[in-house]
Amino acid sequence: MKKDRSLYGKRIFRCLVTVLCVLMLCSCKKNKTGEEEVQPTQGTEVVTKGFEEADRGLVKRRSEEHKNTTAVKVGDTDVSMQKAMFLIYSMEVQGNSYASFYESQYGIDYWEMVYDEEGRTTRDVFKEETMDALIQYAVLYDCAIKNGMTLTEQEMIENNAFVEDLKLLMSAEEAERGGFTTENLMETCEWMMLAEKYYGRMTDNLGITKESVRETVNKEDYKEYETEYLYLSTTYYDEEYNIHDESEDVIKAREEKMQNYYGLVKEGASFEDLAAADETLVHNTRTFLEQGDGAEELYKTSSMKLKVGEVCSPIRTEYGIYIVRMLDDDCTKTYEATVEAEYETRRNEAFQAAYEVLLEKYEVSVNNKAWDDIVLGATVSIAE
Repeated sequence: MKKDRSLYGKRIFRCLVTVLCVLMLCSCKKNKTGEEEVQPTQGTEVVTKGFEEADRGLVKRRSEEHKNTTAVKVGDTDVSMQKAMFLIYSMEVQGNSYASFYESQYGIDYWEMVYDEEGRTTRDVFKEETMDALIQYAVLYDCAIKNGMTLTEQEMIENNAFVEDLKLLMSAEEAERGGFTTENLMETCEWMMLAEKYYGRMTDNLGITKESVRETVNKEDYKEYETEYLYLSTTYYDEEYNIHDESEDVIKAREEKMQNYYGLVKEGASFEDLAAADETLVHNTRTFLEQGDGAEELYKTSSMKLKVGEVCSPIRTEYGIYIVRMLDDDCTKTYEATVEAEYETRRNEAFQAAYEVLLEKYEVSVNNKAWDDIVLGATVSIAE
């Protein structure tokens, strides 16, 4: 039975590197004093302590159970729950990082939050995305095999290293619940890596290049300036966070101070040294678009008159007094970021369209008897 997945038009193909980055970012756990524990690194005697302390008998039984249970059938291939468990684990680690934040900040159960008008919860959406990702891996892996693709010796080495890194981050409880062994982790990650290799071939052949995208993004719309400044505030906040102007005497004194600093800058004093000697003086950088809201209007108009390296005399905006130096009057940070974002968007859209055509060639049948029992957020990696 084929399932309509058009609702997820912007499906993200989850690469192994991304999975590892998510796991590593979420791996800092608190000890009893509330301090962050330093995670062990490769080469130490306790590199896989948590993983190795798992009940090996329980791990073996669950590994066999997961291996012999089909999560979904894609074409002629039964995709085991063993492979599903790793994707579940990856999604749960990511979701639990959000869950901890929402619980601590708002007292909200992130997993049970209503996600959309259909009444689906975050848990529901994560579960659907996990199954979609599992199907996508299966389809692309099958295509890779049919096209004679294999992993190189170097890729196998990288895969093995990836698994060893995973083991550093996995607790005994997670290894037990997931039925994770070194062998089945390597097998699953090899499966994913080969699928991603075919994904790379597909995206390379879609005709979407950064050069072609660059031609459609008008650079003049992203005319940008990078500056650094010294700043003294002429305003303050009261106890209710309402902003007020300082008294005229205070403002006059600060204007005189900034005029003096301007003279020192003209004589060669650095912004860094001046700010280090005066804790009330702020030194920072600011990048703004010519057509944008990145700075006060007077700050922008004064700065744009400067050549690279030049410094303007003190200017007073509605918030304070600035001395500005131009660092780059042809900055391309936002332009390049826009090109990169547009490139990724178009490439993902092109891939999704190609993948939907590819998916039509496969019969997909989810083993609801097994899958219905899965509760995202409480299967492998459980929020503390």
